[in-house]
Amino acid sequence: MTRTEFFALIRQSLADPETGAQHLMALNPAMATRWMLLAASVLGSVVLLYLLPVLTGEVSMLPSPFAFAGTQAAMNLLVIALITHVGRAFGGTGNFADAVWLVGWMQLITAGLLIAQIVVMLVLPMANVIVAIASIAVSIWLLVGFICALHGFKSRITVMVAGLMVFLLSSFVIAMVLLFFGFSPAEVSNV
Repeated sequence: MTRTEFFALIRQSLADPETGAQHLMALNPAMATRWMLLAASVLGSVVLLYLLPVLTGEVSMLPSPFAFAGTQAAMNLLVIALITHVGRAFGGTGNFADAVWLVGWMQLITAGLLIAQIVVMLVLPMANVIVAIASIAVSIWLLVGFICALHGFKSRITVMVAGLMVFLLSSFVIAMVLLFFGFSPAEVSNV
């Protein structure tokens, strides 16, 4: 893939995630390439998230970068598994390999949005909230479109509502499992 094709595919993914996802899946890269994209995107995001606190001297407030990277990797794998298996349970036709590829691509675009957010934070801090909300909206737009393309679903609204329900249910289950094993949420002090 040339640089021009790469940026054209990013633009297409942002403008029409379903068509972009179909073109991405048609590339049909090797499984190792899919994993490398996901790993590079996750690690790039972790580095970017640590960049601003390191520059401002607020490193002590951050968790260990290795623990954070591991958590991000685990969360991405959970999302990929949920996208694959819940989608198939609802009659979807997608597979795990394509889910890895699409989530890796989405994380790559999200890392680009994170770069934009860091630049805005440094140049115009008051606009940071607007850019953060726009980044979340773009991420949801991409995820819903990619799931529709992956599984052959037609209704973006149904996918978005089902995704929200799966998110809430899985968050509850994860919280209960963590509590069962003795992990409790950090206490908030000086409230």
